[in-house]
Amino acid sequence: MGSLTAQLRQVLRRLRRAPLFTAVTLLTLAVGIGGNTAIFSVLEGVLLKPLPYPRPEQLVAVWLTAPGINIKDLNPSPSTYLIFRDQGRTFQDIGIYMGYAANVTGLAEPEHAPGLEVSDGVLPILGISPVLGRSFTRADDSPGSTDTVMLTYGYWRRKFGGDRSVIGRTITVDGTLRQIIGVLPQEFRFRDQRDLALLLPMKLDRAKI
Repeated sequence: MGSLTAQLRQVLRRLRRAPLFTAVTLLTLAVGIGGNTAIFSVLEGVLLKPLPYPRPEQLVAVWLTAPGINIKDLNPSPSTYLIFRDQGRTFQDIGIYMGYAANVTGLAEPEHAPGLEVSDGVLPILGISPVLGRSFTRADDSPGSTDTVMLTYGYWRRKFGGDRSVIGRTITVDGTLRQIIGVLPQEFRFRDQRDLALLLPMKLDRAKI
């Protein structure tokens, strides 16, 4: 122990005699530690930390490949999704989503609100149940049906003050009057998007895709 203490004192004396070398050394250590911390944070978030859904080990993402044009990861098209949904036997269910930015009017000041267009299978696949109202059904997701919308918990609290009678009311989204059918739970997260306001049914029309 005494030998170790003496060696530490000797090292400290040498470092004091070479302040530039000491500064460079400390900076290198700081950068190295910071880099390792950042890398670990990414690995934890992407690979180690489980997804915030029930039974995350049963969730998979589906991509296609197009070797003829050297594309290894190709997002399924709407028509391919419908084929997988109607004819596939490998998965219990499959869903598709798309980022969406909506203009909401009729609620005080007009607002540009971030949202998602989702097929009716997305929320059940993730194991998400609304805290108010109901989720989208196949009828909501069918062309020609009544236009509906779900609110995230934060948007519901911010725009409606947590009013539980919001179910059945209407809001105008991109000029279309939509009926509010559900409010998502407070802990709902979709990938890394934390500021979502609305979820809309995708309503894919086979005749137009």
